[in-house]
Amino acid sequence: MNMSDSNEIAKRQSVEEICALRDAALALYAEAWGHMEAADAAIKRAHATAAAALPGQSGHGSSTYFLRETIDKFYDAVKLPERDFWFATARRVTDVRIWSRLVQVTGIEMLMDVEAKKKFHDSLCEVPARDRRTNQLARPEDVNIVTDVTPENVRATIETLRGDQDVIFARGVANAFSKLDRRFKSHDGFKIGSRIILDMAFDGFGSWRYDRWMRDTIIDIERVFAVLEGKPIGYSYASIIQAVDNDRRGRGLSPAQSETVGEFFKVRVFKNGNAHLWFTRDDLLERVNKILASYYGEVIGDGRTAEADPFGNVKTTPAKRFGFYPTPDKLADDVIEQAYLRGSRSDDTAPRVLEPSAGTGNLALPAARQGARVTCVEVQPSLAQLLSATGRFERVYNMDFLALRPELTGLFDTVVMNPPFDLERDIDHVMHAMRFLKPGGRLVSIMAAGVTVRGTRKAEAFRALVKNLGGNFRDLPGGLFASVGTNVNTVMLTLTTRAQQKEAA
Repeated sequence: MNMSDSNEIAKRQSVEEICALRDAALALYAEAWGHMEAADAAIKRAHATAAAALPGQSGHGSSTYFLRETIDKFYDAVKLPERDFWFATARRVTDVRIWSRLVQVTGIEMLMDVEAKKKFHDSLCEVPARDRRTNQLARPEDVNIVTDVTPENVRATIETLRGDQDVIFARGVANAFSKLDRRFKSHDGFKIGSRIILDMAFDGFGSWRYDRWMRDTIIDIERVFAVLEGKPIGYSYASIIQAVDNDRRGRGLSPAQSETVGEFFKVRVFKNGNAHLWFTRDDLLERVNKILASYYGEVIGDGRTAEADPFGNVKTTPAKRFGFYPTPDKLADDVIEQAYLRGSRSDDTAPRVLEPSAGTGNLALPAARQGARVTCVEVQPSLAQLLSATGRFERVYNMDFLALRPELTGLFDTVVMNPPFDLERDIDHVMHAMRFLKPGGRLVSIMAAGVTVRGTRKAEAFRALVKNLGGNFRDLPGGLFASVGTNVNTVMLTLTTRAQQKEAA
C-alpha cells in the first residue's frame, strides 16, 4: 500500500515545539517539588508549634470531639509523596497525554490498523490512583514509564510504521475479516457471505461501545476497500461511520434501529446493539480473498479429499520447508502445561513422551526438564544431530515420522507436537501420532485453525473423531508464528484416548 502525499507527516518543527514544551513542563514539575518540599517542612513546623501549646494532650478532647473529622482532614491535607515516584508519575502522565495528541497531529494514527491502535492504547494505560495507605501516587511496580517524547523517538515511531505499511495493511485486512467470520480465521475458507454481524457494537443508550472496538473494525474494513478501489484516504478515514452517526443523530439516549448505505456496504443497526454489514462489492471481496491467501501463505487445506476412507489421502511428500515453524517458548510452555507432566520423576516410572517432527526440540526439551523420558523424531539430519547432541532424550529417530511404526518405538504416555500445517498434513500427523499412545494416553497438538471449520471430508471426519474422544480445540492468539515465518492462525488440540476407541484410530 502506498500512502498519498496528502498523508505526509506534520512538519518537524511542530513536533519539536511540542517536545520542547514537554521538557519545560518536566522542569517546572522539578521546580514545583522544591516548593512542595518547603511547604511540607513549613506545615510540619506549624503542627509542632501548635502541639507545644497542648502539653500532655493527645487525641480528641471532650470539647473538640465534635470537630474530630475537620481536625483529621486538616492534619491530613498535605502529605508529601515519595520523591522518585512522584517524578515518575509526573513524567508518565505528561508523556501519555502528549503521545495521545501526537498520534493525531503527526498522522501516526492514520498508519495504524485496529491491532496497532489497541497495542498503543494498552501502552498508555491509566496511572494508578493514589494509594491512601501509603500516600503514594503509584506503587513502584505500577510506574511503567512510556517511551520518552523526543523528536527522535517520534520520528523513529513514524518511520517504523511507514516502513511496515504493506504488512500493516495486509494484517489489517486479515484481522478485520478473521474476527468477523470464523472461516477467515481459518485462513483457508476464502469465501464470505454477503452479511457479517458485529455483536454488541452499540450500548443500551444507542451509542458506540468503544470497548468492543467494532467502530474501529468497520473503519479498517472501509479503509481496505477504499485503498483497493484506489481512493485517497486521509486522517481517520471513516465515511460510513460518519454517515451512521448522522443517521442516528436525534434519536435520543435509547436503543434505536437505523440503516445506512455506504459506497461498499450498508450498515443496519438493531435495538439489541448488534450491527449487520451487508457487502455490495463482490469484486472487492474477491481481491480481499487474494490478499488473505498471500498474507497467510500456502498453508491451506486440501479440498480434493474424496476417498471412501476420509483419512486415506495421507500426504507422504515432505511439506514445504518440511513444515518447520519452531514453537515459540510461551506457546511451548502452554503445551507442556496441558500435557500434565508436572511431578514426573527421572527414573523408569517417569512417563514416556513423544515429540514427532521435533525440529529444535522446543517441546521436547521442556518435557525432559519436567523429568519425562522423551523420544524425538526429526526428518532433517542436521536438526536430528543437534537433538542427539543435547543428551537429554531417550532416543532420537532421524526419519519421516509418517514412516515410523509403534512396533519399533513402543507406546507412549503422552504426545506433544507441532506438525506441518499445509494441505491437512496436521491431521495426517495427529492421526498417526494417536497410534503411538497407550490406552488413556494424552495428546496435545498445535494445528492450523482451518481444522475446526473446513468442509472437506477429512476435516469433518477428524472433528467427529475428536468429539467422540472428548477432545477439545482451543483458539490460540493470532500471530504466534509470525516471527518464524508464517501468519497462520492456530488452535490447540487436547485429547485423551480410550482403549476401545484407540483401535479405531
